[in-house]
Formats: sequence, C-alpha cells, structure tokens
Amino acid sequence: MNRRVICALVALAPARGYADGIAIIGGSPRAIGRAGTATVGDDGGGALLINPAAMARRDTLRVQLGLSVNEDEINWRSDASDAHTSSGQAGSELVPLGAVIGAIGDWILGAGAMRSGVSERQLERPGDVRVPLYDNFDFRYAGIAGSYRRDTLAIGAARRIGDTLALGLSFGVSQVRVAEHRRIWAGFGGVEKIGSPASDVDVEISARDRFTPSAVVGLMYAPEDTSIELGASVAWSGTAQLTGSTTATGSALATMARYASTPTAAMEVRQPVAVRAGGRYVGDRVVGELGGDVWIAPANSESIQWDIAGVELLRPPNRTADLTSLPSRISQHTHVALRTSVDVELIPGFLWATAGYAYANLGTPASHLSPSFGDLGGQTLGLGLETTSGSVTVTLGWSRTWAISTRAPADLRYDNPFPVAGDGPVPSGTYDGSLDQIGILIEADLASSP
Repeated sequence: MNRRVICALVALAPARGYADGIAIIGGSPRAIGRAGTATVGDDGGGALLINPAAMARRDTLRVQLGLSVNEDEINWRSDASDAHTSSGQAGSELVPLGAVIGAIGDWILGAGAMRSGVSERQLERPGDVRVPLYDNFDFRYAGIAGSYRRDTLAIGAARRIGDTLALGLSFGVSQVRVAEHRRIWAGFGGVEKIGSPASDVDVEISARDRFTPSAVVGLMYAPEDTSIELGASVAWSGTAQLTGSTTATGSALATMARYASTPTAAMEVRQPVAVRAGGRYVGDRVVGELGGDVWIAPANSESIQWDIAGVELLRPPNRTADLTSLPSRISQHTHVALRTSVDVELIPGFLWATAGYAYANLGTPASHLSPSFGDLGGQTLGLGLETTSGSVTVTLGWSRTWAISTRAPADLRYDNPFPVAGDGPVPSGTYDGSLDQIGILIEADLASSP
C-alpha cells in the first residue's frame, strides 16, 4: 500500500472534543483512540482547529460526520478525618462535528461546524439537606457546579509550496456559554460561626457571548523521499465577552437576597494561545506520531470576576450590602501536554488498530482548583479501530484520562460581601477524577468509486 493511501487511512482515526480547562484541544472525534495526538495526522475537520496545513495532504472531495460522548467526573474529599468523598453528579456531554473538504485548483478548502470545547461538572447540591449534614458539603464555597460550551463555525485553506512544504490558515467564529453555581457566606464573624449554613447565599449565573473570533496558522513539511512528516501550528482566540442573568437565594432567617433591578452578570474570559508541534513516521503497515502542546495563558487569567448588578443582600434587622462582583472559578495558567500514538494495519486495505498515550500537567493552578472548572491534567490511554469499505471509512475510539490527585492550600475565599470580619479561605481538600470518551467518525470520499 503506498504512502498516499496510508495517510488517508491514518488521518481518519478519532480527537478530543472537550475543553482542557477552557482551551480548545481538538475539534473532531478522530484522535480519541490516539490520546489526542493530531497535529500532523489529522487532515479532516479537526485540522481547522489544530493545523489547517494538514488538509493539503489530500485533494479529493470528502464529507465527515462525527460524534463523541464525554463523561467527566471529579471527586473531592475534605481534609477532615471523618469526611466522605463527594463525586460528580453531571451527565454525559455530546460533541458533534460536521465538515466538508475539497480542492479548487491548487487550493484545499475546508469548512466545518463543531463543538470545539465542552466541560460540565456538578457535585451534590446541598440545598435540600438537613443543616446537621452540611459538614459533608464543605466544598460548597469552592464551587458547586459549572459548565462551559464552545460551538464553532470554521473555514480554512491550505496549499502546497513545492513538493515538501504546505501552509494553512483557518478562521473561526464561536459562541461561548458559561453557567456557574456558587455559594457564598454572607454572615458576621463573632456573631455566628464562619461558614454557618444559615447565612449561605446561593448564586447561579448563566451567560453567553455574541461571537468570539479565532484563527490558526500551520505548516507541514513532508519530503517525498522520506518516511517522516513534521507539522506545527499556532492558534489564537479572541476574548469572550459574556453577559447574562443572575439569581440569588438566601434564608429568611439570616441573610436574604432581593433584587433592586433586573439582576445581570458580565465577565471577560481571555483564551490561551496554543502552540503545537509534532512529527510522524509513515511505514508500510505501522505509523507512529509524537507531539506536544503548550497553552500560553494570558496575564491575570488565574483570577477573573463576574460583574453583578441588581442583587442586594439584607441581613436583619437593617444591614444591607450590594453584591457587585463575584470571583469566577474559571482559572488558567500556562501548561503543556505530551502525546504519542501508533497505528498498526491488521488487515491490509481494510482494518487498522490505533493506540495512544498522553500526559498533561495541571491546567488550573493548584491553589485555584474547584469542583466547577478545575483542570487536573493527568494520563490518558486511547484505543481505537478503523475500517474502510469502498469510499467510506468508519473510525471508533475510546479513551480514559486518570486525573492527577492534587491537594494544595486554597487561595479561594468565602467571598463575604459584607464589609466586616467574616471572610476567610475555603476548607481545603483533595481533588481527583477521570474523563471517559467514546467517539465515532464517518468519512465519505466523494471522489472515490464505491
């Protein structure tokens, strides 16, 4: 089997479609079975977000449809000796993709719609339990639930320069949606115990932006007389300007929440710059790839704030405070990932097996970890199968990420809005978790005969 056919097969294996923290790390389900390794090998819809130059590998008209299912679980255990482990309660997330890629003259053009980032976390909601059980919910001030979703439309172009080099450029526009459920303590130290649940106030925020632009520039170097291919890319995304609504619920016996006007919330989320590089060996029946990703977080992205208007807190008999801001639990810092994969041809011209391994460090500073958005990094194992019949290729992939168990003193606070003593750090504990993904990708090569 010649190299062109091998490349066509390998490029169809499944990619992560979830958010690493809030950084995009994949746009198609093609690299799930290869632990996210995609910088050089993905020449399909995922290339629009990872490395558009890879589209120049093939000049046939093709259509892709893909879907992955993500199950993201986080666990938290208080440092208290008798504490129980709180586990994730959120459901599965769906990550769809559709893309069309073809040639016009010497240009390879692509367009796609995909869910380019998704994360949803939720621990037990303490609202309906009896007060004596609140010691089991020490995490509530760190964050109860959070979700992040990024839906993207992208177009791109790639072109070969000579026989060895290809350049690519893509542009995207995304809509970002964020929901966050926080609980703050709004009481008075000295009058009552700090953290007493009677003075808790639930704050729930739901917001979205209009449209956020993004761009990726990439290159591929693939000499015809060698078995080595090299690729690199840089991805940029604009700042998401989020606006939405807020609800606050307190207690009639202690701290009440009331609305002076329609309650609103706004926040700016700056995205990291992603730099990727990789190399691939293409043999007759074995293909191997090695790659690395660096997400360069913008300044001051460890702590960002919701700006809130229209919410007033009342502490009987007559003390009031406006809730004007609230720290979000979204927190980022610069981090890296290393990935490797191998593809083996089991049945010539029909069936390939894929496997991959990746390691990523913490995407969230340890002191800013939360149940809502904490990115723990971890080790990923991926396995997959790919079969081709006529002009249709179907790829299946599975992966599991085992998160890094992390404990660190928290910089997070109770966020008491009353200007009196009664604030302090949230209780400390240990985080761990896992991420399971299953994906399928179907590609039809419309230029090939059945």
